[in-house]
Amino acid sequence: MGFNHCYISSVENLQKELELKGLEQFVKSYRKYDAITGPSESFRFLEEKIEEYEKVINDIDNNTNIDKL
Repeated sequence: MGFNHCYISSVENLQKELELKGLEQFVKSYRKYDAITGPSESFRFLEEKIEEYEKVINDIDNNTNIDKL
């Protein structure tokens, strides 16, 4: 079994990638890795975007559950 590793670059490059892919595809592209390394500010940016995406998903799930009640 392989080990998938990713080195993330600068925040500026991550922002450009986010703009091109959109939030969902951006987050999903980094979730597939077993390990991510890179500059701490880039890692914080990525963590913020993952949290933002999870909040959107949770809000969608909660609204769907409310509609079922």
